[in-house]
Amino acid sequence: MALIRSQLRLSQTLSFISPHLPKPYTTSASSPHHDHENDESAAAITAPVSPVLTPEDTQTVEKLHSIIKDHYRKNPPTNPNDAVPNPTFTLPSLSLDFSQIPAAAISPSVIQSVIEKCAAVRHGIPLHQSLSFFNWATSQDNNHQSALPYNEMIDLAGKVRHFDLAWHLIDLMKSRNVEITMETFTVLIRRYVRAGLASEAVHCFNRMEDYGCVPDKIAFSIVISILSRKRRASEAQSFFDSLKDRFEPDVIVYTNLVRGWCRAGEIAEAERVFKEMKGDGIEPNVYTYSIVIDALCRCGQISRAHDVFADMIETGCAPNAITFNNLMRVHVKAGRTEKVLQVYNQMKKLGCEPDTITYNFLIETHCRDENLENAVKVLNTMIKRKCEVNASTFNTIFRYIEKKRDVNGAHRMYSKMMEAKCEPNTVTYNVLMRMFAGSKSTDMVLKMKKEMDEREVEPNVNTYRLLVTMFCGMGHWNNAYKLFREMDEEKCLVPSLSLYEMVLAQLRKAGQLKKHEELVEKMIQKGLVARPL
Repeated sequence: MALIRSQLRLSQTLSFISPHLPKPYTTSASSPHHDHENDESAAAITAPVSPVLTPEDTQTVEKLHSIIKDHYRKNPPTNPNDAVPNPTFTLPSLSLDFSQIPAAAISPSVIQSVIEKCAAVRHGIPLHQSLSFFNWATSQDNNHQSALPYNEMIDLAGKVRHFDLAWHLIDLMKSRNVEITMETFTVLIRRYVRAGLASEAVHCFNRMEDYGCVPDKIAFSIVISILSRKRRASEAQSFFDSLKDRFEPDVIVYTNLVRGWCRAGEIAEAERVFKEMKGDGIEPNVYTYSIVIDALCRCGQISRAHDVFADMIETGCAPNAITFNNLMRVHVKAGRTEKVLQVYNQMKKLGCEPDTITYNFLIETHCRDENLENAVKVLNTMIKRKCEVNASTFNTIFRYIEKKRDVNGAHRMYSKMMEAKCEPNTVTYNVLMRMFAGSKSTDMVLKMKKEMDEREVEPNVNTYRLLVTMFCGMGHWNNAYKLFREMDEEKCLVPSLSLYEMVLAQLRKAGQLKKHEELVEKMIQKGLVARPL
């Protein structure tokens, strides 16, 4: 791909783009090739930072988390959306178990880490047990003055949408003279936006001063960033317009507004903000350009994306790996190998260092072309250059190996993954277990599941469907039934109707009529199936 020196400036280029382009950031959840990881256009917003723990602290965290998990497993909630009866409540039996651990071992960092582990799962968060632990732990000496446990508990409460509890915790911080900082409010604002409650997020910002936390330019920027990243462009723009005279906008604020409109598919609005930005004497940076390029590519406006790229070079703004990844992505997804390699070669010519996503795109391209040899060469280059490999790097190769039913190849690649110290994720285990189940290697399936549990990799619906189907096929009704209940009661995952009927058929076949009736009744109570007439 030759570098196009466009004669058009960026503002002229964008002016031709229709405001009614399709939403460029819509992704298909059903795509088997998308692990929902490492999207550089959705970098993490400030969240509670995991503390550094000593080996002794880590051991204490594991013990406390194990106590909470065991209690939750034995006392699953009948309705996960039940309100917390009393924000200050504790569970006496849990408190007794917690008390077996020396008080000196319970530090603010330990408390934060325990709550973080409780909130880490996607489903089946032990809210009541976590709150009980928080209330018990912060009542201990020297543990109620640090903001760390409070911020983590506020984050958990927001994740499960118990916002009244989150505000109670902030009020508790105030009453205990715990310093309330912007981090506390950032956590809550982020959760409000994720829950689709943009107006409440802005209200949260406006209440900061009530708690002795004076909003500043950084707070202003963070709110716009959070709203923009969650496609709440209109709300971000209104918030910006209401406060831009109080807080002087900078390149970060404007870039986030451009991002918001691009993510909403409103390129004409992104153009307007871009012009306003330059009119205010603020030069776009590499991230501003990269965001516009990505939006245009996702909308299919590839030639205009290259015009913007040329304008970027012309103005002296050096592209980075994110810029090239945004140009490359559309070609990868469309299977245009030649175009992918053209972008990559231009990247090398301009002296831009590839990152993990670049290499992952190359691996995906080679695997799609059924060229495993070149895919492995790219992987080896990553390792040699000490570029971080992640689960997505290997998952693409595992899918290709699964397609070829190369069980031995899967073993070799998994060994390479371990040598690279790359942590497998849920997708990794699902692909491997599906392959081993297909080759009737039941022992390897069980080995993978055991390792998955030991590494605390959270199973999903696909994991359980695979395992339950395997056991049903073997006639092992007891294992199938046990996993189905674990999926439903412990993990709070919703089983498909076909999986439910498969387990019922096994119970009938085994003469387990009582368990059959219990399962039918449970599914009816949850509204997953209708009561038979």
